[in-house]
Amino acid sequence: MKLKIDHHELELDHSISIWKAAQGLGIRIPTLCYEEGAEHFTSCMICMVKEKMSGRLLPACSAPVADGMDIETLNDEIRAFRRSTLELLLSDHVGDCEAPCQRLCPIRMDIPRMIREIMTDKLPDAIRTVRRDIAIPSILERYCNVPCERGCRRGKHDEPLSIRELVRHVADWDLRRDAPFIPASQPSSGKRVAILGAGATGLSTAHYLALQGHACTIYEKTNRIGGRIETEFKRPIEDWVVEGELKILRQLGVVFHFDKQVGDASDLAELQLQFDAVVIASGKTELGSLKLLNLPTTDKGLKVNLATWETEVKGVFAGGSILKPAQPLIKSVGAAKEMAACVNQFLCDAPLVGIVENYNHTMGRLMEGEMEVFLSSAEGIPRVKPTNLEEGGLTKAQAASESSRCLHCDCRAKDDCLLRDYSGEYSAKQSQFAAEERGHLTRMNQNADAIYEPSKCIKCGLCVRASERAGEKFGFAYVGRGFDLKIGVPLDKSLKEGLGITAAKVIDSCPTGALTQNEKHLVELG
Repeated sequence: MKLKIDHHELELDHSISIWKAAQGLGIRIPTLCYEEGAEHFTSCMICMVKEKMSGRLLPACSAPVADGMDIETLNDEIRAFRRSTLELLLSDHVGDCEAPCQRLCPIRMDIPRMIREIMTDKLPDAIRTVRRDIAIPSILERYCNVPCERGCRRGKHDEPLSIRELVRHVADWDLRRDAPFIPASQPSSGKRVAILGAGATGLSTAHYLALQGHACTIYEKTNRIGGRIETEFKRPIEDWVVEGELKILRQLGVVFHFDKQVGDASDLAELQLQFDAVVIASGKTELGSLKLLNLPTTDKGLKVNLATWETEVKGVFAGGSILKPAQPLIKSVGAAKEMAACVNQFLCDAPLVGIVENYNHTMGRLMEGEMEVFLSSAEGIPRVKPTNLEEGGLTKAQAASESSRCLHCDCRAKDDCLLRDYSGEYSAKQSQFAAEERGHLTRMNQNADAIYEPSKCIKCGLCVRASERAGEKFGFAYVGRGFDLKIGVPLDKSLKEGLGITAAKVIDSCPTGALTQNEKHLVELG
């Protein structure tokens, strides 16, 4: 048989699915319910494609190819259909992609992941999570004004988690090691960046750009790092913390020039000749001093496009206290992360769009009984409050105890969720088909290796097939009929009885966060 898929001519001697035929041509068609080699039944409908001869939309995962077909896998009609299909799935999806604490963090660090890694005694993993997003964490977490804790849902029950102290615990533990963790960088880009100022913004910008493979050189007018860290906060930073964070930056390739003033237009022009980009992070600066650099200013200061952090001089960027002198330190680091993304895009000749956020589902205010659902995954103990917290931080035992209080409001599968990925790709809106009142959060975690949240299930059936193949005695099955149809353990058996031997495999099969690992149970097992 002969057919076309996206203008590619194809000849086959036997019938296969449209999805399979497209895959052979390197054409990607999205699906949430398809599994290679398994019995299939169409459910998610996101794989719809158009057969041009008949004008029909067909499910690519189950519809077979036929002689003479002319298949189009993506156009405006298909995109709109897939978006609507996703919006219907999102309309009764209950849960948050990112936890409220992460959403309120200006740096958007994956706080719940770090907490789970502390709870399960995986500090090497925890420091990777921290440094993936946060620059100079041992410095920052001594001065952070904890916006994340204001969003912590545990605070609506008793008290929020000591998130800042947990991050500090991980970062300090790492710096005290003989060989602290050095984040992996991209291969060298051959691009060079000059950064003026060794305060929080300058150091953080160097960190983020170095991870992208760019060679960074910091020029600091004084003889040490600090900026507002040293001048505006009540407690001086310990030398071992400063030296530890400097050591990591140097191992990332960052070069420091102290006692080096870049004070006028000729100094700046010389840097522009030597470097591919210049970042001004010199802290609060008087208007007269800014004019000496011969950069465009307003009566309020340096003229900068805050959407891209670029001045009106191409390749010269600015951020931090030079623009907003009174902002909290963590916002300076968050701004540095955004600015570094724009500088990286400039160096790569890409559009300056900054950090592009992923689709983020939110469940909003808790309904009656939902706090108890969250509390079922946490220890019912009060907040840990050691007397020497400011000076000494949390001990390992205290950090483990405090981390056990976390409600785990985030989706554990947020970085590996096809529903989230496709919702972002097709610009789906959570509210498009929303009911007047959302569904209720439900969760099953009855001393099992897995947590099952039916309110996130899209009824794709992949878990049913996975447990059947493994020979589970009860496994997962379709329960009920019609609108009451759901997936769960049959015969009112517990989750532990249903997934006695296949929890890990069934979790892997789930395309959303409906099935995830139960860390609390693993900790209890020791």
